[in-house]
Amino acid sequence: MCGYYSDEHRLRYRPFVPNSAELVERTRLIEASMAGERVPESAWAAFFSPACGAIELAHFERMFAARKAAVTYLAMRSGASLPQRAVSSFICVAD
Repeated sequence: MCGYYSDEHRLRYRPFVPNSAELVERTRLIEASMAGERVPESAWAAFFSPACGAIELAHFERMFAARKAAVTYLAMRSGASLPQRAVSSFICVAD
């Protein structure tokens, strides 16, 4: 979960780009609506920040699934166009 940038020993990491407040809120709403044990606050801090910390695998999988659903929801709501398949020159004709 370490997403910071460091030039120490000439090692470079991707710069941390924070998630939008809307994505964080939607992710947490979706996670709250899921059946099962809720994710603790300490796990959210590690999941959405550049802070390093351990997250239980079950909690991480739950948060990841909720974030994936939130990204999908927000993309659909924004009207972002999805990639279109190429038109085929084949036509199915019934006999």
